[in-house]
Amino acid sequence: MGPRSPRIGNLTAITLVLTLFVSSFWSAAAQKRGQDRPEPLTVGSAISTILVVGTNALTEASRVLQSDPYWQFRETHYSNAGLINEQDEMQLGNRLNMEVGKRFTLVSLGQERVNRIGQRVARAGLRSDIVYRFHIIRDKEINAFSGPGGHIYVTTALMNLASDDELASVLSHEVSHIVARHSLKTIQQSQTLRGLADLFGSVTGIAGDTAQEFGTAAAAIVGSGLLAVHNREEEREADFLGVRAMSRAGFNANGMVTMFQKIQRVGREDSSLLGPIFADHPAVAERIENTRYEINRMK
Repeated sequence: MGPRSPRIGNLTAITLVLTLFVSSFWSAAAQKRGQDRPEPLTVGSAISTILVVGTNALTEASRVLQSDPYWQFRETHYSNAGLINEQDEMQLGNRLNMEVGKRFTLVSLGQERVNRIGQRVARAGLRSDIVYRFHIIRDKEINAFSGPGGHIYVTTALMNLASDDELASVLSHEVSHIVARHSLKTIQQSQTLRGLADLFGSVTGIAGDTAQEFGTAAAAIVGSGLLAVHNREEEREADFLGVRAMSRAGFNANGMVTMFQKIQRVGREDSSLLGPIFADHPAVAERIENTRYEINRMK
């Protein structure tokens, strides 16, 4: 996914602060004009009033922003800017998918279901112009992950646990990682695999020793688990984009909440069954609270 645009979110916050400041200032001035015996306005008192009003406005703006767990993502636009181009991303994703097929056991049972649900949420996402491919891994671990270029993987254990709405929430979350190019950015920025960056410019049509080197690097990426590595903010961003996309696709957005609740129960019984998507930060309880906030906001 392309670089975020935090300046836009900051501009929104600044605009809110200025609006509150101006409104509060004129309100204070109006109250003074309405007094029967107005006190003389000195330079010191004017500055004091401005400072008090400004502080109150900043406090109010901060409170509003803090109450919205997703405020920094609301005006973000996504692209491959600063990353490899989209054509090379697709080639990279296809090569990584080959390595996933070597490392895990892919099965076809449930393929119609995962593709039907996955394509619906993908078409409702913010990157609907690429081809998405959904794969099922036979595994007792409840997990899902995605790679660059539209490849998404979900385990049989997760599919058996989830209703259609709950599965839609997981797939929409993974589609959102691809929308935001999270795995692509992680791979490109990885210090241990930074030598791969030299190959990005020639991903398409590579052959010979270069192709072998690229294959070795792709195997290392999959083997290291790098495709499933996301930080707290990336997981939060994928939750935000995911719950909105699944709702647009016609699924019950509460499926994300009930999916997290099932994960909580499994975690209490046997946490070894949870993959990184649920075992990592942010905590499941926080994700439930944030998702409920966004569902209420969408209403």
